[in-house]
Amino acid sequence: MADAAQTRYARVKEILDRAAAGSAADYGGAGAAFWNLPLEQLKTVTVHGVRMVADEPKRSSCCCSGGEPSCARSAASGLVQGLRGEAPFDGSRFPPLPWGGARVAPDDVDFIARWIDDGLPPDDREQSFPVPAQETSSGLAELPREARVESVVEAWEAAAVAPNEYAYARGELRQRMNVDCMSEGQKERLREAFRALYELNRWPEDRRSYNNLALIHQNHCQHGWERFLPWHRVYLYEFEQALQDHFPDVTMPYWDWTMPQYRPECPDLGWRIPRALQAYLTDASIRLLERGDPALPTDAAQALEAAFVTPRRAYFTSQTTFFARTREVLVQAGYGEQQAKDLTSGAYRERFIDALLLSNSLWYPLRFPGEYQAKGGKPITINQRFNYHYPSAEDVEQIMALRTFRDFGGGSLYNDSFGFLDQNPHNTMHLWTGGQNPDFVDEDAAPAQLHGNRNRGVKVAGRRFHTRDDLYSQPQFGDMFSNLTASYDPVFWPVHANVDRLWWEWQQLHPHADPADLGAVLTPWSYTMADTLDIARFGYEYVKSSFLIPVGLETPVGRFVSRPIDVPEAVRDAAGRGKVEVRLHRVPQLVRSCFIRVFLNLPDANADTPIDHANYAGYLAVFGHGPCIGGPGHCEVPERRPYDLRPRSHNTPRNHRVDVSKTARRLLAEGAASLRITLVVIGVDYCEDDGLLRMDGVSLNFLD
Repeated sequence: MADAAQTRYARVKEILDRAAAGSAADYGGAGAAFWNLPLEQLKTVTVHGVRMVADEPKRSSCCCSGGEPSCARSAASGLVQGLRGEAPFDGSRFPPLPWGGARVAPDDVDFIARWIDDGLPPDDREQSFPVPAQETSSGLAELPREARVESVVEAWEAAAVAPNEYAYARGELRQRMNVDCMSEGQKERLREAFRALYELNRWPEDRRSYNNLALIHQNHCQHGWERFLPWHRVYLYEFEQALQDHFPDVTMPYWDWTMPQYRPECPDLGWRIPRALQAYLTDASIRLLERGDPALPTDAAQALEAAFVTPRRAYFTSQTTFFARTREVLVQAGYGEQQAKDLTSGAYRERFIDALLLSNSLWYPLRFPGEYQAKGGKPITINQRFNYHYPSAEDVEQIMALRTFRDFGGGSLYNDSFGFLDQNPHNTMHLWTGGQNPDFVDEDAAPAQLHGNRNRGVKVAGRRFHTRDDLYSQPQFGDMFSNLTASYDPVFWPVHANVDRLWWEWQQLHPHADPADLGAVLTPWSYTMADTLDIARFGYEYVKSSFLIPVGLETPVGRFVSRPIDVPEAVRDAAGRGKVEVRLHRVPQLVRSCFIRVFLNLPDANADTPIDHANYAGYLAVFGHGPCIGGPGHCEVPERRPYDLRPRSHNTPRNHRVDVSKTARRLLAEGAASLRITLVVIGVDYCEDDGLLRMDGVSLNFLD
């Protein structure tokens, strides 16, 4: 029994000291144990802008005259909110208090709340019966198993922060995602990174500029033999590094051209190119047109805004399709055919291109996906002219079944050979995305041959890439049509990221099928062929899509239940073709052995839920570390200092992965639009263990 002479104030500090024992948290500068500050300071202390003790409420309001709990001073105090796990300490912004310690029993939280409501008296007294704490090997205070309160189930929210931002901050592999499965925020972040490289084009000698990075492909590209895949893996990595100089969390997405929206069986009826790289207008670009030189008439701008911006954005695969539709809208708005043509020609046309580039830096005017030069009448697609062999899922399946690198990626200089992946889909997609400009007119040709010679190549000599004069031009072919100009089109990078992804997947199936001459150097860099064989060395992996839920290592999570994670339609449609994983991030060594069971869309799952339940998705078996045998800090992960050559500590937090594909696919196939993760920690006594598991985050990952 506690000393009857103990004050309530001392009891509050004792409860909090015991719960936070061993914690190193400093609460944003408020202090490692801010509750031990002098009482007058405690009344004003803040943690990341949240007052730990609220001001005494005013009683003049009729709503707070009856002593309702919501009017209590404690209810507005961050300390009580944090101890109870209420917002903003519910995981949405911060984890529950105390950070790095054990949860406080509800009766003790009520005791602290009553003390605050009573005005934080410094010297009144109350008998108490504290439950002794027990030290764990990590130095964190933890209640004995038989004295623990019932586990509090948190509902954790998927983060607004991008998974790559999280991975970058923690040194994990960053994820190259399917461009069609990225969020709007992720795509806009990529556009900003491209804009940063374009901005450097103002300095022609700056090797970091987009023009100079694209020039590497013109001068050094490797095609048609074994160095094709290794060389482009390095080229992608170097370009990605240039983007990450400006936005460290940005990675290069891949374009999976076999997805249903591209209609491989009749691609002219599909998207032709990812929406993220198509042309569109926004409110800001409409205003630019109204302020342009020449300025677009206000009623014309309003008509385009109503047709292209609100209530739904309109996408266009090329400038050909954009200007054709724009003229139609202007005619519908009351302009004559000639007026509509005049408003989309000459300087007006240039202002439209400015507006489209402002809206989307991934769009490129010198790109005509799937288009063909018509000799009269309306523009036509390649498929309308002849049966174009757009790569299908069956084509990729056949290529992935190849057994030798010579067949898959190309032969060595002793056995020269194009690899099948190089020929189709790589070459095929270059020609498809480049296309032929239906509006091209060869002014030097005879009237009967206004479209010129289709066997000409893309013009290279004399061009000043990525200046507006070049982007205003009307070339005969899109830049992706030629090795010498392809990398100036932003679509080059997602196309090659997908080629690299296919090689990586083929490597998993054929781990010993490497190219010859592994010591060869890949110019203009110093990488060798051998350096390129493992993408993990370059710090990335491929996933279709990923959703991150930050948790924080400060306190055990008990039974973990996420809020519903909305799965985009594109991810749901493709989920049946790949793997789905739940990952636990940065889990420290656990004191005791346990099982961690994973359920999907079953938030009420607990230790008694049978593993033959339809929503059971998988489990982990964790071998416990056991009690520490050394002194203070013995089992802690040592800090890495400069020139620290020691190997990584075996106690370093690590990630755990659970394959939940079967359950996730079934739920999505049955119509679920979201998935909810439940983790149940079960100790070796086969009872739920609510004071053990700590982790920095949880993620749901869709892989190909």
